[in-house]
Amino acid sequence: MNDKKLTSMETFWYYLQCLCLGAGYFAKIPVKKALSERGLATLTAAENIWYVILCLSFGIGYFEKVISKKALSEFKIENKVA
Repeated sequence: MNDKKLTSMETFWYYLQCLCLGAGYFAKIPVKKALSERGLATLTAAENIWYVILCLSFGIGYFEKVISKKALSEFKIENKVA
């Protein structure tokens, strides 16, 4: 999955979102937590701390993670042999 980098405009918009009170960064954390629970990613210590803080904020982090985890559970990778 790492071979699919963001386009230059996607990178621009991500950094712009991060400048707006870290919205881009904080939106990424619950998705990354869902991926880590599936064994597809690891969270840094800072991301773990921010995830807990997001969960303490009326469960925002947890609820966003559940949505991402549901999407991952519906995703099926098909092996295509050439």
